[in-house]
Amino acid sequence: MLSTSTTPVSVDRAHLRIRYALLFTFVSLVALAAFQVWYNGRLERVRALDADLVGVAGTQRIFSQQAGRFAALAESGELRSKADTELLSEAIENSRSDALLVQNLLNAQRSLSGGADPAVDAALARWQSARERLWYRADSMMWHLDRGDSASVQVAANAVQAEVEPTLAAADLLYQRLQEAARTRSSHQVRMLQWGVGLTLLVLAAVLLLVAVPTARALRGQLQRLSAQTRELQRLAMIVSRTDNVVVVSGLDSRIEWVNDAFVRLTGWSLEDVRGRPIDAALFSKGNDPSDVAPFYEALLARKGARFEVLTLRKRSPDAWFEVDMQPLLDEEGLHCGFVSLASDVTSRHELAERLRVAASTDALTGLPNRAAAIRRLERAIAHAHRHPGYGFAVLFMDFDRFKQINDTLGHSEGDELLKQMALRIEAALRPGDAVARLDREHTAARLGGDEFVVVLDGVARVEDARAITDRLLCDLAEPYTINGRSVQSTVSIGVVVAGDDARTPDDLLRDADTAMYEAKRAGRDCCMVFDPAMHERVAQQLEIENDLRRALRERELFVVYQPIVALPGGRATGVEALVRWRHPTRGVVTPGEFIAVAEEVGLIDAIGEFVLRTACACFADWRTRLGPRAPRQLNVNLSRAQLRSSGLVELVASVLAENGLAPAMLQLEVTETLAAQDEVVRGTLRHLKQIGVRLALDDFGTGYSSLACLHLLPVDTVKIDRSFIAHAESIEYHRVLIEATIRVAQSLDMVTVAEGIETAGQAALMTRLRCDHGQGWLYGRPQEAADLERRINESARA
Repeated sequence: MLSTSTTPVSVDRAHLRIRYALLFTFVSLVALAAFQVWYNGRLERVRALDADLVGVAGTQRIFSQQAGRFAALAESGELRSKADTELLSEAIENSRSDALLVQNLLNAQRSLSGGADPAVDAALARWQSARERLWYRADSMMWHLDRGDSASVQVAANAVQAEVEPTLAAADLLYQRLQEAARTRSSHQVRMLQWGVGLTLLVLAAVLLLVAVPTARALRGQLQRLSAQTRELQRLAMIVSRTDNVVVVSGLDSRIEWVNDAFVRLTGWSLEDVRGRPIDAALFSKGNDPSDVAPFYEALLARKGARFEVLTLRKRSPDAWFEVDMQPLLDEEGLHCGFVSLASDVTSRHELAERLRVAASTDALTGLPNRAAAIRRLERAIAHAHRHPGYGFAVLFMDFDRFKQINDTLGHSEGDELLKQMALRIEAALRPGDAVARLDREHTAARLGGDEFVVVLDGVARVEDARAITDRLLCDLAEPYTINGRSVQSTVSIGVVVAGDDARTPDDLLRDADTAMYEAKRAGRDCCMVFDPAMHERVAQQLEIENDLRRALRERELFVVYQPIVALPGGRATGVEALVRWRHPTRGVVTPGEFIAVAEEVGLIDAIGEFVLRTACACFADWRTRLGPRAPRQLNVNLSRAQLRSSGLVELVASVLAENGLAPAMLQLEVTETLAAQDEVVRGTLRHLKQIGVRLALDDFGTGYSSLACLHLLPVDTVKIDRSFIAHAESIEYHRVLIEATIRVAQSLDMVTVAEGIETAGQAALMTRLRCDHGQGWLYGRPQEAADLERRINESARA
């Protein structure tokens, strides 16, 4: 008996079941396939929207960087052309267009994904707020640029820069939230696909006996396709999530497998040009420093990520700097299978950094290296000397003579032009064999500031070699300069330091050379002096005097002494000369010759001069009151160069006279022949003093620049013949003739003559025979303090 299972009815029933099962399987598979086709299409649309959103969000980050770069250029004054402002305007319009595109893409995505993502919406709101502020600040900066308002441009540029970081942060957050949302959707879609596969397996299990093999084959093929899609999704997700511009995919051996369009556009190389070639051989420029490419090789060996900047070869353009982010690629099993390198062009940043470096090391006026560059140059020379015993180099410190007077007379713009010509002459005077010949394209001459220049000479171990070069500089720099059609003369004083492996620091070398330069100034200028340690002792002494002198002014250690001026013949006192002295707590009484020069250098001479003037006038007024007819009739006070250049001297003299009730004619101010003869500013001050009624005396006549023929040009009342002529008048006929001629010329000009330094009766008799009006010297009395002189006057009156 046949089993019911094999009977026609049962077979038909079985066939029917099979047909129903196949139909069910077919319908189910068709439904599943249709659903999968629909779902895959929806998945592709969502994935495309995710990619577009991530890309557009990335461009917003680039816009923020562009806005910051344009703001930095605007703040430094380099964003001036219309083309630059048009680029910024275009960037703003693109940003606005992309912002609208983001909103449209999100709306489309929400319709496909079935709802909004709160995290994305929050990041979008923050980004929209930040970008609106950045747009507003950028529009404001463009408006000020169009108006040409530099001050407002800088303020607006600062405001733009202040908004760049928040906008970048907001763009990065949006970028991150979009990536997270994309990964979440991808995971959800994968789960949906897995559910579909599970449902398919259940259907296939129901008809396992009828369609097992075809179903297994279909399932295996589907799983393989899903696995390939998953790997592709992972690979594309990594590339999309990390790229801004250039993308290069390479294998484990660093050979290039794929590049994107941005790579082709920025480098000029096509995929065919570089496929299969190692990255370093194909793209790295020979101009790279080993340290630049070291991170690449370290990452290649360790199979890890690295970030570095590298100079990159381009096909038809100069090499460019790229910032590279190199990261490992992993397969579905987590094994390392290659690298993906993402790069952006940072050439403009390097060019800006180079311009800033050059600007920081260059003197803006002359184009020479500045003090910072000179310090670095000296540091290299010192290091070289320490590494190579026997090597020597020299430092020349130059300061132009009378530059301040030229600058004050001609004006600062002409002074700047003079400095430029000086710098050109210094460079022209230096020959290739003189110095280290411009290592790293740096000059050997530098401007330290003002009219101070320094020259570093390489391979100079002997003073004689340095002197040969300084002689050439002195000669070339002493030639007249032409400034706006006017001939200007200015010499230079040079201090020289020759150093070797005993060199210490750049500051020490510059200090020593500066010290030697000041010694050259003291030696008469237009010369050079080589540093020796004894100069430091003199500088230390000068510093000690300066500090003590400042204390002396505070502690009232200065006092005034008075030396009589007498009539010839007879020796009757007619006046006194006020002279300053210093009662030092340890050194005793110090004469002016030991501290006046220091006071002039450090700017204390005005205070000392005012102290002497006020003290002497007050004492003289007191004598007039208490001594009556016995009091001196005239007071002589010396003036220094600094006082004569002071704009308030005339007012000070008038004020002191008024305070003490003295007639201006009672005061006679003494100025040296050198000052009165060569300086027009000083002569102008003397004329103003004459206008208020003060008498003027020409001190130390015969030792300066003037002559008897020019005496009538000087606004003075008295000529004081220098003591050096009086001392030898009895024994040297030339001195006697000169004194006689001076007396005759002065008397013909209604000037009074005074013989200084009379110490013997013979000198007094000779001056009397030559008809000199007055005498002054130790024969008639040494300088005395006010009380001692007053006592002497009273004693003379009683006698």
